[in-house]
Amino acid sequence: MSMDDMMRALDWLKVKSTLHNAALASKSCTGRTLGEDREPVWVEGSKSTPKAPPIPEELPATKEEVPLPGRNDSEPSISCFPDAQAINASIVKREMAEEGKKCVRRQLMALKDKQDAMRLSRAAQHKEDDRQRDQLQQKALRERELIQKADQMTAAQLEAQQREQLVLRQQTDQKLHKLALEGVSRCQNRFSQKYEGIARILLSLDKETVQVCATQNTQLKELGQKFNQLVSNVKVGKCEMQSQFLCYIIKAEEYCKSLDVLELDIIKQLAEFSEQIEQQVKMEDAKKREEERQKQLEEEKHRLEKEEAEAREKQQLAETAKAEAAKDTAPQEPKAQEAPPAATAISTCVHPDRLKLYNEIISLYQSKVDAVKPLQTDESLKQYRTGCQRAINLPLNAISAVSPQHLTQNFDKLYSFFAGQPIKVMNGSTITINDHPLARDYCMLLMAKKFVSQTETAISSNPQAAFPFASVIVTFWKLLPDFGQVFLAYMYKESPFLVPYVIPQQQGQTPEQYLKTIGYRLSDKNELEKPDIYLKRQSGIARLYAAVIITQGRKAAGPDQCFELEEGWIWLAHMVNVKPLPDISATLIMEILQTLGFELWRTYGKQFVKLLMYIQNIYMPQLAAYDEGGPKTRLEMLLAKFLRERQIPQAIGVLPPGFW
Repeated sequence: MSMDDMMRALDWLKVKSTLHNAALASKSCTGRTLGEDREPVWVEGSKSTPKAPPIPEELPATKEEVPLPGRNDSEPSISCFPDAQAINASIVKREMAEEGKKCVRRQLMALKDKQDAMRLSRAAQHKEDDRQRDQLQQKALRERELIQKADQMTAAQLEAQQREQLVLRQQTDQKLHKLALEGVSRCQNRFSQKYEGIARILLSLDKETVQVCATQNTQLKELGQKFNQLVSNVKVGKCEMQSQFLCYIIKAEEYCKSLDVLELDIIKQLAEFSEQIEQQVKMEDAKKREEERQKQLEEEKHRLEKEEAEAREKQQLAETAKAEAAKDTAPQEPKAQEAPPAATAISTCVHPDRLKLYNEIISLYQSKVDAVKPLQTDESLKQYRTGCQRAINLPLNAISAVSPQHLTQNFDKLYSFFAGQPIKVMNGSTITINDHPLARDYCMLLMAKKFVSQTETAISSNPQAAFPFASVIVTFWKLLPDFGQVFLAYMYKESPFLVPYVIPQQQGQTPEQYLKTIGYRLSDKNELEKPDIYLKRQSGIARLYAAVIITQGRKAAGPDQCFELEEGWIWLAHMVNVKPLPDISATLIMEILQTLGFELWRTYGKQFVKLLMYIQNIYMPQLAAYDEGGPKTRLEMLLAKFLRERQIPQAIGVLPPGFW
């Protein structure tokens, strides 16, 4: 039902209510009412009273005009007008109807406003829902876009990482390939030298001797083919795994070791064959000598018989002549023969030639020590002496074989100071070696003493450290010849056994005094050092001495060697001919053999083997009369090992030729 229909129904309700109220009011009216005095239009119960039209039970669907009574032009009577009460009642009813109508209208308007508010609220809710749905859709769209972008970025990053990994793997493969090439190249140089050496040995043999080494010759060819194949594979550089590059180097090392073993087998086989030949030759020589000896015996027998016959004849003639001469003159007394001079006993302490060398070096050293005393004792030059010591000690203590550049740098610092370059001291000033006329000899003595002192600090704890120090010493020896003599003087003062010189104990000399003469030191408490400390320090001195013999100096200083391998041979030959002392003799011989044995065997060959056998068979029994300690036992085991294996390994830490 629309709002207009409801208003029309309300108007009809008003009319009906008014008429109903007027009818009720007319019953109670008995007097005058509003209006003129006239006869009523109708009286209830009269014949002429018109019947009121029936009130419809239902409201009309549409508002129809109420038909008005016909106009009566005649003047009505007083009784036809309603009374005042009826009129008042109708007015009240009409006002009540108006008021009800207004109330209903207000309610309808409130209902309408509520409906409008609800409609607006629903519209706003729908709008808010649409907005939220749009936001959710936009958010989902943005999320999908972000996911797509993230997927794209992830794919790009993954692809970039894969490219980086591929590049990194390629770089790693290249580095490993390069390392493999370098490692195999070094092994190839060793393998080639060893292979060529074995090949020269085999080519130098006759056919009969080569047949003895037929198996080793076949193995040599197979090793050469395998190594060449390995080198080809490394040059190509195709490896499925990176670890295969390391396998190449390991295989190359194994081939080199196999070649070393093969060389030893060949040498052993040839040695056995040579011994067999020598035995055969010795047997033949012995047979020949026996025949010659028999022949000589027969000849000697005939000669003696002939001489005896001649002697008898001469004796007879002499007796005849004597008898005749006795008659004439008396015999003269023969002159007493002079006794031959007694042979000079060979000293068991030192060879005369070595003693002469020792005295010359010590005299040179003492002359320089006496010459620098004015500089050494002048208190006004104390700061200058400290600067010189600092200029020498700092680079000398830093000497090591870490790299050629490191060794060159520290040598240059030392040599530039001796060349007259200025050196900064702690207070910011500079000094040079030319600032005092005695400074050069003073610094030379100081540097030699500092090198020797390294034997009881760095070298005694790390034997490999002897070789970089020896290389610098040899270089200075070439450039400053006096330095080499001063260095030897300090070495001989610390260990006279390096001459070799076993200083004898003088008559009346106490054991403590004698131990001091052979190198023992006194502590601050005036106590002699313990034997194990003494032997450890002497071992360090011997190792540095041997390292100087076999180590080459700087290439720029020249190729000549100041202290050659011959010195090691001379020392060893003289050492086994002087009086042995407990512990120290065995310790020094063992240290020299371990450091120089490889070079001595390679240079002197069979002669050196003979010397080792002499030490084992002749010298060791002599040493056993004085020494039964650990050094003597270790020396016996070392000699047995060298002679059993027919080789001496090279000392660890030897600098290669041209290192710096």
